[in-house]
Amino acid sequence: MNDNTQSYDNDDTETDSTTEIDDTVTNTVNDSPVEKVITSNAIIDMNSAKRSLLLRMSNTRFEQGELRQAVDGYLNVIEQYPNSEESNAAQAQLLIIAQRYEQEGTLRLSLDVFERLEQMLATE
Repeated sequence: MNDNTQSYDNDDTETDSTTEIDDTVTNTVNDSPVEKVITSNAIIDMNSAKRSLLLRMSNTRFEQGELRQAVDGYLNVIEQYPNSEESNAAQAQLLIIAQRYEQEGTLRLSLDVFERLEQMLATE
């Protein structure tokens, strides 16, 4: 046999800890509305993760100058998670965008942002 050739054993057994983690994740997903999933002893709040991701995506759009897409993203955060820290941050960013539109002389776009934010907050 060549020295570079490796031998692999067909070991189809799983460790007990891996099986327990797999069972825990499966049971958690099956038994709850997937608000929390347990993986390798860490609890991930899926709701919080999604809020944070949506806000970061909107911030990225803002930083790239894609203001209309950022506005839509921020409004989505406010609508889906009205009383969250991410909602408060999204509201602040919308005010910054409205101010930016105003400074650029696009007053109609500025007013549109204010109206959409006002409408969103009225439905909370």
